[in-house]
Amino acid sequence: MNAPEPCEIPVPPKRTTRLVVVLPAILLMIVVIVVLFASVSRLAQQKAGRERAQWKGTALVQLAGLSASNEQIRTELSEIRNPTPGLDFGWANDHVLLMTNGEYIIYAFRHGANNGFVDHLFLGHGSDGRWFYSTYHFCNKMAAVLGDDPPGAIKEFEKRYSVREFDGKSDECLKHTWPLD
Repeated sequence: MNAPEPCEIPVPPKRTTRLVVVLPAILLMIVVIVVLFASVSRLAQQKAGRERAQWKGTALVQLAGLSASNEQIRTELSEIRNPTPGLDFGWANDHVLLMTNGEYIIYAFRHGANNGFVDHLFLGHGSDGRWFYSTYHFCNKMAAVLGDDPPGAIKEFEKRYSVREFDGKSDECLKHTWPLD
């Protein structure tokens, strides 16, 4: 009788060999995903910046044309100062914020997309002639100020809502004021 032939038992590949191949592949996939996410994020941020800059130009032209002699502004100030039953604007109307000392700010506000970037922009022209900007998140239709007590003066408004002064023309107003760094 012939001796039986020895069976060949398959030898499993070494775990270290699998790790050497799989681990770099996983790391490469993670790096690719991070790079893609960063690129998409950067493009979205650039788009939001362009939209803010475009809106700023139009808003500044509109604000420059508004003053207390404008019928719309006079009406809004009157509605704030003399609320009627069932229609109380508090200290904020569609285009005017009225401080308790009588100072006011004629404003325009852009509510951003809340896409993770600070792309809100408040622009205002004060009754004292100064121009203001802020990236504070006032929310839609300035909802964040409606529940607050009115500031005593524009200076108090500046502190409370991270408002900065600028020249009324430059792109300085596109800088971030809030959240505070």
